[in-house]
Amino acid sequence: MSNFLDLQNGWYNGLIQGLGQSQDSFQIIQPAPPIASGTAANPTFWAYYNNIAPKTLTSQFAASGGNQFYNNYRGLLSALVPSRNIDVRADIGAANFDAWQAYVQKQPTLPTMNQIPTMFRNWAMFYAPNVANIGSSDYAAILLDPIATAQNELTLIYTTPTGLPLAFDWQLGYLDLVNQLANSPSRSFSFDSSTMNSNVSSSWAGSSTSGFFGLWGGSSSTSTLSEQFASSRIQVSASFDHILVYSNTPGAWYYSSAMGLAYANQTGNPWSSQSSINWNNTFGKNGNMQYFSANIIAASGMSITITSDAKYSSVDQQTITSSGSAGFWPFYSGDSGSSSSNRVTFSESGQMTITTNSIPGVPIVLGVNVLSAGEFVGHSSSVGVSLYESARSFVADNNYATV
Repeated sequence: MSNFLDLQNGWYNGLIQGLGQSQDSFQIIQPAPPIASGTAANPTFWAYYNNIAPKTLTSQFAASGGNQFYNNYRGLLSALVPSRNIDVRADIGAANFDAWQAYVQKQPTLPTMNQIPTMFRNWAMFYAPNVANIGSSDYAAILLDPIATAQNELTLIYTTPTGLPLAFDWQLGYLDLVNQLANSPSRSFSFDSSTMNSNVSSSWAGSSTSGFFGLWGGSSSTSTLSEQFASSRIQVSASFDHILVYSNTPGAWYYSSAMGLAYANQTGNPWSSQSSINWNNTFGKNGNMQYFSANIIAASGMSITITSDAKYSSVDQQTITSSGSAGFWPFYSGDSGSSSSNRVTFSESGQMTITTNSIPGVPIVLGVNVLSAGEFVGHSSSVGVSLYESARSFVADNNYATV
C-alpha cells in the first residue's frame, strides 16, 4: 500500500522515463495550466525562467512573488565592486545622464554595452557636445571590467531614472515557444502504480519531494480521499500532440561574466566587505541563487486518462466531482472551459476514471530542467551533456513507452 509521497515519487520516475528526461535535472511543475494567450513579451511565460527553483523534485509554481532571478541578480550586483571606479553620471552630469538614459530606453531595440560608447558619442555630439569625449571614454573603460559592465548595463538599460525596473526579458518569448512547439514531435506513455519505482534517492534533489498537492489542486496529500487514491492501483495513459524541451537565456539585463566572477570568488574581490549580501547567502547552502531553470518542458494537445481501482462512496464521488475546476493529479490543469477540461466518471462499483484534455496549440509547462549555480555560470561540464541528451531524446525517440 502506497502513500501519496510514494505515488508522487513513483510518478516522477515514470514521467522522466515517459518524457525522455533525466533525474539529474528534471523538476515537475504543479499546477500545469495552459498558457492560453500571450504576446512576444508574455510575463507568465517568462516567469518560469525568472523563478529560482527550489531544491525539490516537485515545485508548486507561482507566477508572482517568491524567489526571483531578476531581483536577486540586481541584489548580487549591488554587492560587487568593479576594479575601477568609473562614475558616468558624475562625469557627464546628472541632467545629461537622465536625458541619455531616457534616450536609450526609447530605442526600439535595447542596445548592448558594446554598442554604448559609440551610441553615446553620437547622441552627445548633438545634445551635450562638451561631455561627448569623457562619456564615451568612460563607457569604453567600463567594457574592460565585467562587474562595471554588468552594473552599468542594468542601470542604464533596465532601470528608469526614478529607480524603477523596466520589464525584464529573455531572448525567446511566448510566440517563439508556440511556433517551435507546433513543429515538435508527439509523445505518449503509460504509468502503473502497481509496478512503479518510488526510489528517487539518486535524483538531483535526492529524496527532497515537497510542495505537491493531493488528489485535486489545492488539496492536502494527507487527506483521507488523497490517501485512499494513492493507496489504490492507479493507471495513467498520457499522450501529447507536441512536446518540446525549450531552452532560453536571459536578455541584455544579465551579464554572465559578472556572475561567473562572483561565483568563482567566495571572499575578497569582487565582493564588497560593506554589503550584507555575500557568497554564502547568494550561492551557498542557504543562498537565494542556488538553482536556475535552464529550460522548460512544454506540451500541447494533452490527453490524460487516470483510473483508480478504489471504491468511492456516493458522498466522496460528489466531493471529487465538485473539485474538478482546480485540476486533478498529476498535472492539476484547471478546468478553464476554453483551454482545458477535467471530467470524472465512476463505475457502478464506485471506481473512478478522470480525463484531462487541453486544446491543440496552447502550451502547457510540465516541468523544468534545473541547474545548480555552478552549472549555470559554466563551472561544470556535465550540464551540457545532460541537457543535450534530454533535448536529443525528443528527436531520436518518439515511440510509445510503457513505464
